[in-house]
Amino acid sequence: MKIGAVGLGNRIAHVFHELSQINKNAELISYVDPLPIGKEYAEKHNFFPSKNYSNLKEMLNNEKLDLLMVGSPNHLHLEHIKVGLNSGIKIFAEKPIVVDEDQSFELAKLLGEFGHNEVLVGLVLRYSQHARSVRELIKTNVLGNIISIEASEHIMPWHGGFFMRNWRRKEKFSGGFMLEKCCHDLDFYNMIVGCRPIKVASFGGRNSFIPKNSPSDNLEEFSKYNLFGWESEKKVFDSDADIVDHQVAIIEYENGATLAFHTNMRVPDEFRRFAVIGTNGMVEGDFVRGFLKAHDQKNNIVLDEDYGAAFGASKGHYGADNLMLQDINNHLLNSAIKLPVGVKDCIEAGIVAMKIDESRKTGKIIDLTNSWNKLDEEMKNRNE
Repeated sequence: MKIGAVGLGNRIAHVFHELSQINKNAELISYVDPLPIGKEYAEKHNFFPSKNYSNLKEMLNNEKLDLLMVGSPNHLHLEHIKVGLNSGIKIFAEKPIVVDEDQSFELAKLLGEFGHNEVLVGLVLRYSQHARSVRELIKTNVLGNIISIEASEHIMPWHGGFFMRNWRRKEKFSGGFMLEKCCHDLDFYNMIVGCRPIKVASFGGRNSFIPKNSPSDNLEEFSKYNLFGWESEKKVFDSDADIVDHQVAIIEYENGATLAFHTNMRVPDEFRRFAVIGTNGMVEGDFVRGFLKAHDQKNNIVLDEDYGAAFGASKGHYGADNLMLQDINNHLLNSAIKLPVGVKDCIEAGIVAMKIDESRKTGKIIDLTNSWNKLDEEMKNRNE
């Protein structure tokens, strides 16, 4: 399996390495990236490709690839996906797949022309053991109709410091923190509810990573994750970031279910927790701590698992990276094998994040009806 990468950062380097441990025939033979931050990781694991191209079209014209991995900065994903689709190559793209609604609709139109199955996405939480177990609870009606969800994704101060220094600190590159970091979570809850959000409201801002909160000592704790690559800077609390460092969102779904979501990037004891409450029972879990526990309506425990003990909280998205690459490898070898998440899901989760930010900026409740109508229209197969 010959693979090329556009954007060879640490994430794509890690994804390829996981794949290569599953499929020994996987080979990263070329890349496009003027400043490959993933080089050190790739060299450490003996797979840094010898062929470097100045642009994606040149690479695809000169190499016979089975898969293109897109790990470039978010605002470039659409451009690179478009080149890949026009070259007739299968694509794996990191999330978020685009950065704004215009790009979402343009990608939808491309998928209507080339097909939804040509682009695979890295929405890794759908592959997690938590997600697999929750899907089974839903399938067996343990939860009943989903009524409400309380959820959060919090990250440690050093991780927040990374966001304040990396290119992701600029909304024009990343699409914003809610999109860049929390689209995983929004997709996960879309899966659980089983329909689209219809209204969103949000509040938040940058109130933690500001100059007056800069510590007098131990500042290195906020900058120890040193990946000074493209568009990076060294400042943390006084950086030129225009993203938020905390945000809350309230979501109403088409079926009446609701979600209250909270994210903060300066939490000493981070967690990624959820409680899903239905008419027949409830399930609560934490990706970081590893537990997943479900009760029926009579408070009987019907599931009590500790997935952290099996995978380790620090191992590639709680073990989900490995599970994702196993499934993707099987799909690449046999396209009849279905994946738990698709590019349409990724676009939808992205639009939700964008509308959440629109609410935060405007102070208004945002209705998503028009966005969904336009997305569905653009995604129709133009060849039909």
